[in-house]
Amino acid sequence: MFHAVLEEGCLHRTVGGPRVMADQLRRLEDLAESPNITIQVAPFGLGENLAFTLPVVLLDLPDHSVVGYAESTAKGHLERSRSTVTAWEREYDHLLVEALPTAASLALIRKARKELQP
Repeated sequence: MFHAVLEEGCLHRTVGGPRVMADQLRRLEDLAESPNITIQVAPFGLGENLAFTLPVVLLDLPDHSVVGYAESTAKGHLERSRSTVTAWEREYDHLLVEALPTAASLALIRKARKELQP
């Protein structure tokens, strides 16, 4: 299972030119239609209430422990501290509630792709 919440800006920040970006958004659409992949969009409207300002990955390990991975432009950091990871899990749970539902997220991804096409 894979669950991602994308900040809305990544749908509108053209990377690689319009054609490449449209292809990237099409790939997100395809992934979002997979039964074991969930993609949600955190809308601009969250403003300062956006839980994370940098990418964070939470990994559930086979032994039922959870580790976190965060990165910045300078480095990546694996977090094993239970108190920190628990705080990240709470923030992520809050983000899941505040993000758009999956159908609305997919519609926003499609809209962004269509706006790139002539």
